Amino acid sequence: MKGKFPSINRIFLYSKLFLLPSGLMYAQQDIFNIPDLKITGKDRQFLQEQLIFYSNKTQFDTTFMYGLGDNEEIGVYAGNYFLNNPNSEVRAYSIQDSLRSNPEVNPNLLFIYHKKFEPTESISLSVGTKSGLSTGNSLAESNFASFNFGMSSYELKSLGAKFYLGAYAGNSAFFGRYRQKLAPSPEPGIHLTGLMFGLSVEIIPDRIDFLCDSITGVNSLGVSVCGFSYNFNRDYSISFGYQIPNPGGSNFNPHAFLIEINGYF
Repeated sequence: MKGKFPSINRIFLYSKLFLLPSGLMYAQQDIFNIPDLKITGKDRQFLQEQLIFYSNKTQFDTTFMYGLGDNEEIGVYAGNYFLNNPNSEVRAYSIQDSLRSNPEVNPNLLFIYHKKFEPTESISLSVGTKSGLSTGNSLAESNFASFNFGMSSYELKSLGAKFYLGAYAGNSAFFGRYRQKLAPSPEPGIHLTGLMFGLSVEIIPDRIDFLCDSITGVNSLGVSVCGFSYNFNRDYSISFGYQIPNPGGSNFNPHAFLIEINGYF
């Protein structure tokens, strides 16, 4: 994915990571990229910072949620912000780039709504949306972005495991696009709908979990991630994972390491 980032925003992102009080920096509400169906409690707040370390840049995605009660929550998502790594070579866009498919995704600033239903003690269902502004280089290049989803989970307490299945639909302002080429040729398709799968298993109860999730399709979310979560307590956790691109999607999402820092407060 391509991303331009002004220097003032670099300062903002790094200060956001290091100046937050330590109590906010560490709880698991997502697996890695799909909802874990843990709704923020009434009048509580949740903060997640996700960092994805590519070979030449780092991606920052921030989620803030507020619990409304009755298994509902609202929030704000700021995603697809990038910093080029200090030792990476930044080159200008060239004529050769115009002859190949180059995926692009714009920074997003989105409103979140999420509602959960619990038909049984072991089964949970939820619906939600992330909708708002996909910011281009100018107002004319900014568009309405939307990502809508339905999720289900089944908890098998005897194994300390939860299984997840869901579906999503959105638009290209959220999922990205390919830069228009000078030479006419078939463009790879961007998938605007797909499925979501996930698994979490307790390795050490209330302390260490194995996590794995997958989002199908070729787009800005089309990856599988597996790793581990360390729970400091019921409110704070940190997760480490490795991201594998979907077939045909390595231009959008190369192999990468991922860290999530989660906290309820």
